[in-house]
Amino acid sequence: MSESIIPFFDPKPLRGGVTFESSCRYQLLRRLGQGGMGEVWLAERVSAGKHVQMVAIKFLNNPFTKKMLANEALRISRLSHDNIVPFIDSGRDGDGRFFFVMAYIHGIDLIGLRNIGGLDAEAVTSQQASFRLPDPIVGFIALMVLRALHHAHTYHFEDGEIGLIHRDVSPGNILIEETRGFVKLTDFGVAARCSSDNSDRTIAGKVPYMAPEVISGGPVDTRSDLYALGLVMYELLTGFNPNVRLPDLSSVLGAITSVMLSLEKPLRAPHDVVEGIDPDLSHIVVRLLEPRPDDRYASAEAAIADLTLCIYNRGVGPTTDSLASYIALMREPEITPQRAMQRNLTFLSTPRGELNIRPSWILTPHAQQALRMGENPCRGL
Repeated sequence: MSESIIPFFDPKPLRGGVTFESSCRYQLLRRLGQGGMGEVWLAERVSAGKHVQMVAIKFLNNPFTKKMLANEALRISRLSHDNIVPFIDSGRDGDGRFFFVMAYIHGIDLIGLRNIGGLDAEAVTSQQASFRLPDPIVGFIALMVLRALHHAHTYHFEDGEIGLIHRDVSPGNILIEETRGFVKLTDFGVAARCSSDNSDRTIAGKVPYMAPEVISGGPVDTRSDLYALGLVMYELLTGFNPNVRLPDLSSVLGAITSVMLSLEKPLRAPHDVVEGIDPDLSHIVVRLLEPRPDDRYASAEAAIADLTLCIYNRGVGPTTDSLASYIALMREPEITPQRAMQRNLTFLSTPRGELNIRPSWILTPHAQQALRMGENPCRGL
């Protein structure tokens, strides 16, 4: 069979300033999620050259002005970092719905990670959980999210503005690419500029992960993202969210009331709730969760410094490869770790040389008593 021959052509020389158009089409496959701001779909993106790419498309609910959406899309598209899901495209569909297109990450979010680690909400509240996530794994995930936040918080835009506040740091927005172990922060759809006058008081995000100043309608800045990450870390370490009432209230008003009531009680450090958690890591989480922004870390960079020292203090520690190996072993606990996996996970070795992939989830006496009384064990004297 003879190959097709491209006809001879003699185009004009390329030069700066020349514009041209191409086109692609999107085919929706299945809904990945739905919330108050819109819904997310898995889709195929077919280029003009018929190349197919799997993408995630977020359709935003109205009302948004066209200028506001265009400006937000432009800012989000400028963020380029190993720990941020890449932006691909934006526009409006045939019915006028505005959408963002992001790369599709093959893996799980932190809700899925908790589930395979045995720390799902039902197992925790019924005290049926057996294992918890190792401290270095939790610390590494948080470290990668902090890198993403530092990039967003300090990015210099062409219009002179500096930085974006994510405003929706939560388990569902932190993804892990399983085959390579890359941690990716996604969904900057409700991000706000780090305005110089610190006056953005729009309430956005998921209630259980909102900082006190967000709930109260006060000034919001980058430290609100750090508080939300502290809640995510607390949940990964213990299985509990300090700001969620037991049992959880489904209504938005009920959830807000729950958070406000929770904040009236002092926070217990994670290692005072579950035995065996590294106190140094626990204290970092507590500092992220200080009610007053001025008492938290001043920046993601400052938190990165402490967290790095904490998780690598033995001279070895987690990497993207070790995170991928860890998830593979959690998914298939019956397999024998390969030599490469054992090398990747050396930092989880016990003094006897065995890998402690599944440290025990043992509640402290106080936490056991609080659960028996139907209270959140993360709060109280």
